[in-house]
Amino acid sequence: MNRRWPIDDRLRYWHPAAPVSRVTTKPLAITRCGVPITLFKSGGGVVALYDRCAHRRMPLSHGSVGPEGITCPYHGCRFLADGTGYCPTTRSHRFKVPVFETRTLHDVVWVRSRDAAHAASHDLAADNGIHPGLAEDDHAFACVVAKDIAAPLQLVVDNMTELEHTGAVHKKLAFGIDDFGTVETQCRHDETRVLIFYEGRQRPFPWYLSLLSGVRRGDLYVQTASVSFTPPCASYRLWWTAGKGGNTRPFGLRFVNYYTEVDAARTSLFSFVYWKTEGTLMGALRGLCLPVFRAIVSAELERDKAIIEKMPQDEAALQWFQLNRFDRPLVATRKLMERHYSPARQVATGVPLVTATPARLAEGILLTCEDAACF
Repeated sequence: MNRRWPIDDRLRYWHPAAPVSRVTTKPLAITRCGVPITLFKSGGGVVALYDRCAHRRMPLSHGSVGPEGITCPYHGCRFLADGTGYCPTTRSHRFKVPVFETRTLHDVVWVRSRDAAHAASHDLAADNGIHPGLAEDDHAFACVVAKDIAAPLQLVVDNMTELEHTGAVHKKLAFGIDDFGTVETQCRHDETRVLIFYEGRQRPFPWYLSLLSGVRRGDLYVQTASVSFTPPCASYRLWWTAGKGGNTRPFGLRFVNYYTEVDAARTSLFSFVYWKTEGTLMGALRGLCLPVFRAIVSAELERDKAIIEKMPQDEAALQWFQLNRFDRPLVATRKLMERHYSPARQVATGVPLVTATPARLAEGILLTCEDAACF
């Protein structure tokens, strides 16, 4: 059995790989679910190959792209976009490296393994790879912000599915430390997703954001989230009301966050941001506001990244934690991640992957906590 090309079966799903602007005729090395991939432009399209030369395992991303595809810098082996190749020193010696499917959406290149999808009996015809939240509705697509986080996937998902940290970590959105007495939260789940609800007093906006968005001091911040793991993705919807039971403000936001394990200690976050601005000053000045808005989102996500990277990775099991009512999503998402997104096997070998994955770190995954019984 061919053991040269171990591909994690989680790559049967579409995963965001890189901003389109980073994919050029110079090979780009990325890793998704522990699998090395090289991306490059060739013939007007984006090519994704397993990032190893079949001859002596040199990463192809160190090579160069030309009319005949990509050339390995070690012995000059050349590979076409379909993964077939040869070595010019022994032309009769033919090679084949795995090819990944690519697509482009919202200025991001996405990848998946067709072999992994077939091996998992994944319905390729029915799967167009589009999360429902990535379609525009009354919210228009605004921007995408990507962050590479030096922390396991589980710790990233833990942070991004609870809002208790906003009081200490964030500066603009959601609740300040003094607002948590007003916060109501609910969490429920089924076999496929976790649903989360938050409502409470919005921390004071900077004057310019209040002017542009129409959100006023004393308004309530309301957020719903739907978290699933095929692959790990969370869809958030944010809006504001003029007090309890008051009218909804015109301004609203949606975020669709994809969380992808790079390896056991690193996670890739792509946040697709949508906004509803009709009837606000921000809508009238959209072109001027967009760069500022994107910078605000990036800064808030940078604060998430900084705090997550400070968490001790060897103390990630639930048995280390004393949890409260805001941690119900943490318990629920860990259970679903273990069920749906733990590495199961390598497509080329049928042998289980042996990796210290974030889900495996959560040895206490079936523990429940006081006031967090969401199962």
